[in-house]
Parts: sequence; structure tokens; C-alpha cells
Amino acid sequence: MDNLHFKTAKALAALIKTKQVSSTELLEHFLTRTATHNPKLNAFIWMNKDAAMQRAREADDALARGRDWGPLHGLPMTIKESYEGAGSPTTWGVPGLKDNMTETSA
Repeated sequence: MDNLHFKTAKALAALIKTKQVSSTELLEHFLTRTATHNPKLNAFIWMNKDAAMQRAREADDALARGRDWGPLHGLPMTIKESYEGAGSPTTWGVPGLKDNMTETSA
């Protein structure tokens, strides 16, 4: 499906819920775009691709069983690194804190 990256979150969620695209397909789309553009943009300092893909599979499985997790079901999203997410760096944009891995989630 072309131009997924220009669609709104609401439109993407509708595509997932109507099974026109899976959560894993959508995640793969955005991971490919990130791999293409992030070297120049440096928008992402850290990613947990394995956990994201696992969660996307869980979202697809839940939908297949008729379980809806709500309006953002299966949408890939980012979290600003100034918010604590267990097992991820929290740097507040300070290069010297690049190894500051948090054990708790905000």
C-alpha cells in the first residue's frame, strides 16, 4: 500500500481494524522509512525493533481473535526519550547521558 506514511493515525487505525494492512506490515513500512531517512535526520537515537515487532504481532493476533485494544490498536509510535521507558535510554537530549538506561516507566 503506497503512501502509508502520509495517512493520519485515524486512517491507519481504520486500515488495521479492517485488515487492509496488518500491524506488522505497518511497522515494517515505518522501520524501512526510518532506515532510509534517519541517517541524515538523526530523529531516532534508539529503537527496540524486536520488542516493537513482538507487540505488532500481538496486536495482529488480538485482532484475529476479535479483541480490540482501542482507537490506537496496532499503530506503531515513538516515545520521546525524555520520558522514562523501562529498558530504554533517557537522555533529555544530552549526549553525555547516552548510556542512562532507566529501569522504570513514567
